[in-house]
Amino acid sequence: MTETKTEKSRWAAPLRALAMVLAAALLLSLIMPTAIGVRSTKDSEEAQTLSDADRYSLFADLAITEEKYTEAAGYLEKLLALSDDMEAEELAQLCLKTASVYVMCGDKDRANQLLDRTLALNETSPEALLLKAQLALEEGDSQKALEGLESVLALDPEDTDTRLTLAQLYESLNDYPAAAAEYERLYEMQSGDESHYLNALRCGFLSGNDEETLAKFDRYLEQTGQDSAFYPVAQFLRAACVMQLGRPEEAEEGFRAAMDLGYDEAACMEQIMLCTFDRGEYQQTAEYGELLLETEAQLITPELVYQRLGASMMMLERYEEAVNVLDQAESLGLAFTGNAYYRGVSLLALHRFEEAIADFGTSIEEDFLTQFCYYNRGVCYVQLHDYEKAAQDMEMTLTSGQDEGLMEAAREIILQIEEYNKSSEEKP
Repeated sequence: MTETKTEKSRWAAPLRALAMVLAAALLLSLIMPTAIGVRSTKDSEEAQTLSDADRYSLFADLAITEEKYTEAAGYLEKLLALSDDMEAEELAQLCLKTASVYVMCGDKDRANQLLDRTLALNETSPEALLLKAQLALEEGDSQKALEGLESVLALDPEDTDTRLTLAQLYESLNDYPAAAAEYERLYEMQSGDESHYLNALRCGFLSGNDEETLAKFDRYLEQTGQDSAFYPVAQFLRAACVMQLGRPEEAEEGFRAAMDLGYDEAACMEQIMLCTFDRGEYQQTAEYGELLLETEAQLITPELVYQRLGASMMMLERYEEAVNVLDQAESLGLAFTGNAYYRGVSLLALHRFEEAIADFGTSIEEDFLTQFCYYNRGVCYVQLHDYEKAAQDMEMTLTSGQDEGLMEAAREIILQIEEYNKSSEEKP
């Protein structure tokens, strides 16, 4: 069984798109200073003396200060209709401002159209590039967001906020070496923020440089006093690195040390639970898992917690509970590769053969413990007296893996089926 994407990325930093926050900040910088705090009416004598363009601009700014963004968009569209004589720079600012208003209205399509127009007028507008990148993030277009953020940094390499977003985006794309490089650059730019250094190390072990990263964690812990706010974080991440190296006992010691130093108790308990599963200590796994679910702790990888809990209950022959836990995971949208197999084994033990057959079929499609799935599904067919399908699955057991015990058992069942079929043919 290979390590899944969820297991590899359990330590990834969250990526947050901030298009609306950015749009709001842009609007504050783009409205006329005279509009802030002013509550003029549209019917005032002063307003009537203004040109149409100035009046629409003023009314739009007043609407923005009152957070009436749909109303502001209407005035700005009227202003755009009068923009034939505007200079390119002024028109670019108007398009950017109107795009920001549409972001606040939730109309991302119109916002993108106006941002494209802004960039056609000023291809180096950092605000337009950044807002367009943030919209791409929210729309799930990672490649477009990546290009936009890189363009912003090319214009302003010292923009730490954008560089942080870029680092997190690289993580979301599983490009951990690139993410590590960005975090290292951030640490050089903000040497007082050790979180960037630890993020670089975290991405180091996510990229597979486990031994090298572990040595760096050890050096960091040796050089940093335990009174540092980052020390417990480093201890926790070092334990995660050790866990990645397949040393669950040492990893558990590290997670316990991090917990003693004040690191989040639930996060440490979750990882300790996973360590006990890796060591085959299923009773402890079940106890930790049940406690985590009872306390409704915020989990790093809820998919893994539910799966390991269900699998441990299966190993402890608590089959009904295993099925219930794995069903609950599915109802919560926490389906995970392997769940179908563990539930299938539990259903087989409960003599719910047809349900077990469906789960083993799903697990075969997932390529999870395929040889065991064929054998167990074949056993279900035997119990249902469907000997033709049982024989087919036992034949597949012989060619889908290398477990000699399973293969020997499958051969024995095939022989029994052949003898049964022969005896049935011989009966008058």
